Amino acid sequence: MKMRNGTKVLAATAALLLVWAFAGATAKAGGSGSAAFEQMKSLVGHWETEKSNTNKATLDLELTSAGSALLERVNIVDDGKPVEMITLYYVDGDQLKLTHYCMAGNQPTMVATYSPETKTLKFDFASITNLKTPDSGYMHHAVYTLIDANHFKTTWTFHKDQKDAFTEDVTYVRAK
Repeated sequence: MKMRNGTKVLAATAALLLVWAFAGATAKAGGSGSAAFEQMKSLVGHWETEKSNTNKATLDLELTSAGSALLERVNIVDDGKPVEMITLYYVDGDQLKLTHYCMAGNQPTMVATYSPETKTLKFDFASITNLKTPDSGYMHHAVYTLIDANHFKTTWTFHKDQKDAFTEDVTYVRAK
């Protein structure tokens, strides 16, 4: 089959668009996980809930594994009992991910998108281990907003009965 000039131009244009789209997607994704991880690393330290928050909590962030992972420990009191939860942040390929070891007994993994202009990291659900039933509760979404060097806000969304059940909004202040 012989191609006409117009068909050749159309085919060449389509091929270039595919190459450009693929290259653009790779460039956009490439390094975004590392940039987001660098922002998270700026939070290393000891944090406490701001005084206006009725639920007192502390949060500690520390680098581990030769700087390749960030370990977060949150300590809260739930029904009069102290509870600790762990979240591990790490770069996987070109994506920042987290795995949250929840007091609900399961471990959701989420993938981040990072918006440098608003200093916001949005983590969306990717997978989970130890979910007892599809209706069991688990953390499904998290947002970190870096306000300044001494303040950041988190919003975690709990998913139960296959829908969003509630959110936890907390602003943390760097402890001096």
